[in-house]
Amino acid sequence: MLAWLWTRLSEGGARVSISGRALGRFPASEVERLLRAQVLIEERKVDTWSVCAECDCGLDARPLEQLDDAFRACCPHDPAEDVILQKDDLSRFSVDADRLVARIAASGNLGGAVACIADGVWLLGETPSGHAVVLSFDAEDLVAPGAVMAIRAAVGPKPILAIVHDLSAAIAVRLREVGIEPQEIAAVFKAGTVGTERLVLNPPSSVPRLVVKLSAQSVTLDGRRLDLPTQMFALFRLLIEQSAKRDPVLKNQEIETQTGRPPNQIIRDLRKALVSCGLTSDQAKALVATVHARGYRLGLDPAEVVIEP
Repeated sequence: MLAWLWTRLSEGGARVSISGRALGRFPASEVERLLRAQVLIEERKVDTWSVCAECDCGLDARPLEQLDDAFRACCPHDPAEDVILQKDDLSRFSVDADRLVARIAASGNLGGAVACIADGVWLLGETPSGHAVVLSFDAEDLVAPGAVMAIRAAVGPKPILAIVHDLSAAIAVRLREVGIEPQEIAAVFKAGTVGTERLVLNPPSSVPRLVVKLSAQSVTLDGRRLDLPTQMFALFRLLIEQSAKRDPVLKNQEIETQTGRPPNQIIRDLRKALVSCGLTSDQAKALVATVHARGYRLGLDPAEVVIEP
């Protein structure tokens, strides 16, 4: 039901109205549970019905007549066009988007707090594997100008999973290019043991975040190109290559041998260069991590790094 409600919001907007008959497909206990949690909010029952599609009666809406437990939406021109309605057809419910988001996050047992990152985009929390999870009304909102920057500011250097309602192949490619792995909401909800749905995320085992092209001496991190000076690229390459070895620490003496400079000084310059490319100081320090009394290491898992010729 949670995925269905999110789909209705995605398609109809935050002010979508849902009829009691539409909710009749779900167990009454689940509807009641969401009413108590104020995810669903019961609105005033409707007392009119829409006119016929081709009607020229001039009315804005048709009046309703009660017939025992049913209602008739009367057409003033043609009784054959009357619509027989049940009581549930007149019940109307709205959805509190923020409470629905919190409910979705809770169903997945995600760590951290739920937060709204941008209009229509929420941070749900973090999976046990360390992936930040975001939820968006519209997949295109995630590739809008400034969206990725806002998400990165909220989650830091973590790999990102994005849950959306309707995902096109083109948007999926664009999201993966900037280091965001998209998943459709219908694919990540599973039936729970007591009939309720729960969010089940299976993060890809390898989500490349750092792409290094040796021939072009180019580095891309989470879709952002890092234009490093030649000496800084050479040092960064040493860190990347060391990260794939049994001991991922690039030792201080090796740095000095390879660069001819004191390790602390040239690492400081590398971090400054990364900041000049758009990273924050904390992100640069996390990417080029200090290993006390030994040296430095790349702050990414080897599976998140791709090296191309």
